[in-house]
Amino acid sequence: MSKYVKYAIGEIVLVVIGILVALQINNWNEANKTKQLETKILKEFHNNLTLDLKEIQHDIATMDSIVKACKDLKDYIKTHETPSSKFNYLTTLLRVIPHFDPNKSGYGLLQSKGVEVISNDSLRNNISLLYERAYPYYRRYEDERLDFFNLNTQPKLLEYFYKNFDSTATWYANYKITQADYERLKVDESFSRLISTIAFENAGVQNRAKRTEGQIKNLL
Repeated sequence: MSKYVKYAIGEIVLVVIGILVALQINNWNEANKTKQLETKILKEFHNNLTLDLKEIQHDIATMDSIVKACKDLKDYIKTHETPSSKFNYLTTLLRVIPHFDPNKSGYGLLQSKGVEVISNDSLRNNISLLYERAYPYYRRYEDERLDFFNLNTQPKLLEYFYKNFDSTATWYANYKITQADYERLKVDESFSRLISTIAFENAGVQNRAKRTEGQIKNLL
């Protein structure tokens, strides 16, 4: 009987060892799958953020052009008695509203798989801060500028200018003004204040854009 008992115990030990080995292998396979998924998601994030960085830097450069156009336009109105192609181009820039549309495929994938896929706590936290706070906060700045444009800039431009769509133009539009309207515009103090406010609005959005740009760079 002792031999059979020893044999039975040995069989049980072998079965237990086999189960433990199988569990360990399964855990290893699951960990490997999670690591591969993490790598896939991080690559997607990197691609998204690279595109986001290029777009927001382009928007920042555009806002530089708008602020400069505001200054040049005020100088032009003070020193010229007739409109010109340069004046029309500068005026066209007043209607340009850069819009940042971040790529979120990586963040969507992370949300569907669970944020715990990202093993680095600091990285996971920074990803969440960018997509849940920085991007929405920057969007609020853009929305406020768009509201200002619709309520103030657009009506004033329509008062003085004829707008034509031009697919060959830099901003797909061509603004023109008659001599009589230009003479009215030169003495319209509200138009001068509007130009100053457009520059102010763009400077504020640009400042927030530069902060967002820095966060994108850090996360990359």
